[in-house]
Amino acid sequence: MTQSTDRKKYLFAFLTVMAIFSMGQIAGSIDAAIALIGQNFGLSSSMTMYVSSVAALASVIFGLVVGLIAGKKVSYKAVACFAGVCVLVGGLVPFFVKDYAVLLVFRAVYGIGYGAMMSLQNTFASLTLPKEKQASALGIGMFIGYGTNCILQFIGGILAEKGWNFVFLNNLLLLIPFVILLICCPNIPNNDSVKQEAEKKGRHAYPAVIFVMCIVMALIGLLISPLLIGCSFLSANINPSTTIAGIVAVCFSLGCMVGGLVYPVISKKLGRYCFTCFLLIAAIGAAGSAFANAIPILCITIFLGGMGFSTTQSGAMMVTGASVAKSSVAMASSMIMACFNLGVFLCSPFQSLIGSIPGSDALYAPLYIGAVIFVIGAVFFAVYNPFQRKRYMGKKLSKLS
Repeated sequence: MTQSTDRKKYLFAFLTVMAIFSMGQIAGSIDAAIALIGQNFGLSSSMTMYVSSVAALASVIFGLVVGLIAGKKVSYKAVACFAGVCVLVGGLVPFFVKDYAVLLVFRAVYGIGYGAMMSLQNTFASLTLPKEKQASALGIGMFIGYGTNCILQFIGGILAEKGWNFVFLNNLLLLIPFVILLICCPNIPNNDSVKQEAEKKGRHAYPAVIFVMCIVMALIGLLISPLLIGCSFLSANINPSTTIAGIVAVCFSLGCMVGGLVYPVISKKLGRYCFTCFLLIAAIGAAGSAFANAIPILCITIFLGGMGFSTTQSGAMMVTGASVAKSSVAMASSMIMACFNLGVFLCSPFQSLIGSIPGSDALYAPLYIGAVIFVIGAVFFAVYNPFQRKRYMGKKLSKLS
């Protein structure tokens, strides 16, 4: 009876984590139709980017709020369910919207939802699953999360052929993980007492490596977004079909899925130099996409960009989970993902700034800049070892071999 209960408890916790990942990696769900949305409202490419960057800003703010209240003032389950409602409302209502300002409001609601889910991914995995199952669950979660985004992008590209607003109907698929969340989400005890006890003992919840990861993810958000959000513009410059744009956008998600699967292999083989490899892959993806003059080449380079992004994110989450106590995982994860989403939000003004420079292009120049900075980051991690920092509990992280 006990074994049966434990299996059911594990199954429900696992399904909950998968549902949260499914609704947390969906920032690019309408990427295939972004160019079409800009055409409908008569906007420039940089102004159109706010369709995604406004959602990213909302995810930054609420992602931090989640870190402050989840498991303290509000239960983890309540926060997760609220986030699911925001994803559905913010994802489906824009189908009926005719005004761009109103559209941005609901995109912000969408950002609140997926931003909260992103902050809860690592937290739920750490607090509901056995320690020996967490690594595999996170890997499967990344695969399923980006797989969901991949499906949404592909369906969105097909639906957009009927009209720009039809792309939002792809979010109907998210009813499936939302129902799973409602049925399976466990009640997790609040952790105020654990945190207070740790503070009394003078432990530092956030070592320096956490802030390094914040900077890394902020730069990834700022510099990979011109590739992720702008893939429909890059595709349209070669082939105007929104279906083709959907396929190109799917390649980024496919890269993210594969990145989640190969991350354990790369990190084990390269050890402390894994971040160097991740950022070099991202650099090749960014630079290659800027030079691509055919859809097959663009698909390959965007795939590499997604792979570089996904492996870097996985590495950041691994370092975070190993560097802080369980009571601080939610806030540390929120900080890192908030920095990433802040970078995504700043993408639009960044592109506008670059585009205002005489002789530069707002679509392609940021990709060249991103490639250069990724290479600089790769050199930095060839010297800096994030896996040799002291843990929250006073121990050192195990050296990867």
